[in-house]
This record gives sequence, structure tokens and C-alpha cells, in this order.
Amino acid sequence: MTPPSEVAMTTGSTLVQAAPLTAFLLIICVTLLLCLLLGVTSDGVEDLYVAGQSVRPWTNALALTGDLVSVLILLSTVGLVAASGYDGIVAGVSTAVALGVLLVLARPLRTTGRFTLGDTLAARFSGGGVRVAATVVTLGCSLPLAIVQLTSAGEATAALIGVDEAGAAQICTIFIGAMMVCAAALTGMRGNTMLQAIKTVVVFGWMGLLVLLVMARAGWSPDVLLTGAADHSVAPHGYYAPGVRLAAGLTGRLNLVSLQISIILGLAVVPHMVMRVKAAESGTSARRSVFLAIVMAVPFCLMSVILGLGASAYGGRPLGGGFAVQSAGPLLMLAQAMGAQWGGGLVVALTVSAVFLTSLTVVAALTLSSSSALVHDLYAQRRQRGNVSAEAEVRAMSWVTPALGALAVVLSVAAQAWNIQFMAQFAVTTAASTVLPALVYALFWTRCTRAGILWCIYVGLGTSVVFLVFGTSVSGAPGALFPTSDFAWFPLQSSGLVSVPAAFVAGWIASRRTSRGTTAGQWGAASAVMPSAHADGTTTRRA
Repeated sequence: MTPPSEVAMTTGSTLVQAAPLTAFLLIICVTLLLCLLLGVTSDGVEDLYVAGQSVRPWTNALALTGDLVSVLILLSTVGLVAASGYDGIVAGVSTAVALGVLLVLARPLRTTGRFTLGDTLAARFSGGGVRVAATVVTLGCSLPLAIVQLTSAGEATAALIGVDEAGAAQICTIFIGAMMVCAAALTGMRGNTMLQAIKTVVVFGWMGLLVLLVMARAGWSPDVLLTGAADHSVAPHGYYAPGVRLAAGLTGRLNLVSLQISIILGLAVVPHMVMRVKAAESGTSARRSVFLAIVMAVPFCLMSVILGLGASAYGGRPLGGGFAVQSAGPLLMLAQAMGAQWGGGLVVALTVSAVFLTSLTVVAALTLSSSSALVHDLYAQRRQRGNVSAEAEVRAMSWVTPALGALAVVLSVAAQAWNIQFMAQFAVTTAASTVLPALVYALFWTRCTRAGILWCIYVGLGTSVVFLVFGTSVSGAPGALFPTSDFAWFPLQSSGLVSVPAAFVAGWIASRRTSRGTTAGQWGAASAVMPSAHADGTTTRRA
């Protein structure tokens, strides 16, 4: 990972002056105030988990876009475009396309189950095993994403402060993590929705400003920007051809396809996105929210690509080789270059503030979805046979949420010196290989059985873990977790090309070889059988 010292300014003056630091501290104070004002005002679990299922389409669309615009996507897209040109542009386009998958799932997803991924699957398949599997997947996707975002935000904050001593990034990570714990514990889904909506507006405004500065630097000529990005890259003659970062030949092409599959199919169904859809007023409202989010995501991805090109053209040094794409380095170097011409350190302060807000809101949403799975799908359903009161669930959430947040912070501090790009790939690939096949089968295939869902989830999870550990993201490549070791026998960085089909095939075979049972038979007529939810979170069926 690029250390803070590499992204700190070295022009004779310190990176931070009084005005930029004041602006950053003001953002922190305003965020804390919003957390207090938007705190949970109801003791009901419905308000805590899904904001009473009363979020209007435009607000939910802003929040969905905010969930999509994570530090992982923001920094990785800019870094990939800056480092590899074509490969990064394809990844940026895939991010916008991902919401198209959620558009197909939005209506049935909103109307099936109550709160969590476990609720959605348990609405059709009885038994605690389904909820346990959903909880395992939720934690497997959410914790790695939270770690990546906290470490990146801590690095960016350390660069803003201008401190490059050992431990500076860890201290900043702890500080941001404490803010995140407050946001997750105080706000609930309703407050997090408003924070996400505000963050989306702020980040889009900042990105628009930075794009204008980049285009002004290029003389408002796209040709100048494209040519400058290629000329200052590590591969001037192949910058706009595939294979700069993901290797050339058949392996490189398969790597690119596998990465696209993971991004498009995984980003749409990470657990906190599933909960966000359930906060909509109705199935129609959920579908409209996702459509509006797609409209917002397209310009975001376009601006990310422009910023990546600007980072290559004006960032100050060529990028590539072992560069960790989740690092804040390219974005901060671009902000420094723009600030040297316009606005001084204020541009850098605005950039780090945007990274801070993005990390805070998304990690809070990830923590909320993880704690909801633990409390609602495990504690409430397995204790007293699902008869836990709403008050008991809320009390359990009040201590599980800070505990999970603290765990994420501890793991982030421990991983600060690592290249943890593999965690981001694992989280997205796991979602594509487990959550998506399970939702597709549960919502659309009447012959699917409980055994099919479990095999689908665990085969997808198992193949994702095995191919990650023995793939080039962990060893055998300059940008791997262990670059000096080589125990990789799987040639691809992302396993989506193999693990997603494997999960679908496993679910199909298991469903065909097991009895459909009463639940599957009743579900055959979707218009005649609808789930009925009780106050305690359990569901029954009525014809």
C-alpha cells in the first residue's frame, strides 16, 4: 500500500494550512451533529432496520447511490484508470451496469421477507440453517468491505494532516472508526438514509468541481486529457488496450471478464444494498428508486474515469506495477496538482473530507446490516423460538453494533500496512457467488428447495475462498498480499468466472435431487400464496 509519505506534499510548505484543516474539522463536527439529530427516535425494529419501510423514491435513490459510491469504488476506479487505462475504464463502466441487476430484483426483493437477507430466504424456506447461511454470507461480505474502506480513509486523513511517522495512519483509522461506530449506533436505517443522501450530494458536488479543474487544466480538450494520460502512464502505447494491469493474452482477457462478472453481479446484491431496497415504500417504489439510482450512477462513473485520467496526466508520477488501487494516493496526488493551480490546500481538504464522509456512511451501513443479521437472524430467531420482543431486539442491537464496529476498527488497524486489495475482491466475488444465486433461485425458480439454497450458498462461498487463497491476489504477483511468495495455482485474481457458475450449478443439482416438499409446492402459485409477517419477525403463509 502506498504510504502516507508518498502522497504528502513536498513543495517546501506543509500539506495542511489553517483553512483546509478547519474545513475538515468542520465536516467532522457537522457529521457528529447530524448523527445526534438523526438518531433513532422509535423503539420499533421496523424503524431501526428499514426506516419503517417509508423512504420515498428520490431519497432512497440518493441513499442507494451513496451505498454504491463507497471508498472502495471511488478510490479503486480512479486508481485503476490511472494505473491501467482500458482495464480501469471497463471496471468503472461495470460499476454503473451493476445496478441493472438490482433493478430486476428490486420489486420481488422488497415484497418478500421483512428486513434482512435471511428474512428474504426464510420467507420461502423454513429452518434455521437458511438464516445461519445468510448471516455467514452477510459477515463475509461486510467485514472485508469495512476494513478496506477504513484503512483507505485512515491513510487519506494521515496525508491531509501531513504526518508520516509510524502509526499515524493507524491513529487516523481509529478516529474515523470511532465516528463510524457513533453513526451506526445512533442513527439506524432512517438516519443512515439521510446521511447517505447528504453524502451523495456533497460527493457529487466535489467530484464535479474536481472534474472542472481537470478539464480546465487540459484546456477543455478531451484529446489533450486522453493524450496526456497515456503519455504519463507506464504503458504509453498500450494504455487504451486491454492487459496493462491484468496481464496480456488469454489469462489477461479471462481476468478482465472475471473481474467484470464479480463487479456487475456482486455490487448489486451486497447485504446493505438488499436492506436499502427493503426500506422503500412498496415494490413499485423500490424499482423506481433503483432506476433513479442508475441515472445518478452513470455520471458518477463517468466523473471517476475523468479523474483517473487526470491522475495519470497530472498526478506527478507514473502509476502501475505494485500500486495498490484501493490506496488514496492517485486521488490525493491529483488534488495536490489541482490545488497548486487553484485553491491551494483547500482542494486537498475537500478531497479528504469527501473520502471521510464516504467511508463513514458506507461503513456505518455495512455495520448496520451485519449487526441486523446477527441480532435478527440468529439471536431473535433462535432464542425462545423466535418470540423475542421488539424491545429485546433493539437492546441487543445497541451493544452488537458497537461491538462489530470495534472489531472492524481493530482489524483495520492490524491490516494498515498490508496490500488488502484481495479483501475487496473477495467481498464482491462472494456476494456475486452466494447472494445473487440464492436470490435468483428463491425469488424466481419454483422448483428450488431448501437444500438447493444451502448448497448454492456454501459452494459459492467455498469456491470463492479457495480460489482467492490460491489465486494471484494473495501470492505470485507484485501487487499480491504476499508478493515474495508464490503458492498460487489458480491463474486469475477474481474467481467470479468460476465461482458464480459453480454456485448456480450446485443449487440446481441439489434442488433436482431433493424433494420439493410442502414449501416449494405452495410457492408455485405466487399470486395465490403470499408471505404474512408477524410483529416478532416470523412469517407464515396464507392462500
